[in-house]
Amino acid sequence: MPDVASKYLPLRNIVSEWSSLSGELPQVILRRICDWAICGGFPTESFRLPNGQAIDLLALHRAMRIAVGISGMMNGDSAVELLQQVIVAKAGVEAFCEKFGVDLLPSIVGVGLRSKIRRLVSKRSHSAPPDCPKSADLVVQLEASESAAGFMNTMQAMLPGPRADLEPSIREKVTERWSSYFAHAQSAVDASGDPKLQRKLADMKKAWENLPLDGAPVDPVAPHSENSTGYQMPKKRSVGRPEGAGSFKRDDLKIVDEMHKGLASGEFASISAAARACAPRAGGAGTLSSKEDRLRRRYAQRYPG
Repeated sequence: MPDVASKYLPLRNIVSEWSSLSGELPQVILRRICDWAICGGFPTESFRLPNGQAIDLLALHRAMRIAVGISGMMNGDSAVELLQQVIVAKAGVEAFCEKFGVDLLPSIVGVGLRSKIRRLVSKRSHSAPPDCPKSADLVVQLEASESAAGFMNTMQAMLPGPRADLEPSIREKVTERWSSYFAHAQSAVDASGDPKLQRKLADMKKAWENLPLDGAPVDPVAPHSENSTGYQMPKKRSVGRPEGAGSFKRDDLKIVDEMHKGLASGEFASISAAARACAPRAGGAGTLSSKEDRLRRRYAQRYPG
């Protein structure tokens, strides 16, 4: 079998090599590589994890921002761990160099006489990746799209299944919650500039407004049973906030137990890796990074030490 590893280089090695060739700071090189990656400068799926899984380029960009000192929605330890694991296809780097006139890396074309001649003959305009002019705007749009999707997932859960009457006070609270999510979603959709998200949000608004007066949406935060035929009135309780109220603690702890089993079996190399793998299944309208952080905190609380 061919040596698959020989087709890839660690991202940190590429950063170091381009930094040495150009005299640019490693942080500058890392930022430019990740900017071009998220803007499509490299072929699709050039960036991977050692297990072959393709990298979420938005997550890669968030990790880069943390590494170069720019605030971002990712835990610092997670950012360091991700950047240390990333490998890049040599073919992808070579295609990028050809496309943007960047000098070929010796680790890709070799260090022999023939390779030296090749680098001299193919001398390019840049000794390292240049700045990517469109990355800032694109990142804002992608972050907004992810936020909008999260808000709309929660809103979708609030649309009705079976109908049931609600007291006016409960209906008002549910409507206020919907309106709040809608305002956040609309702001995120506008920032994303995505017409598909705009249409989806408009359809959800229409569905909400068409609810009959004798029916109401299911509040995803309020308790209800699997066998319920509709929204159930919250049970009376004593003064004070019950543990886990208004959160996703119960579902989070189920995921945390799965993380613990995966760590024990060797499926996950670390708590951060387990949280990152399980974050897409965590509830809430937050970003994947915020869900990762939440799962790590839950894990530390449930399995201290």
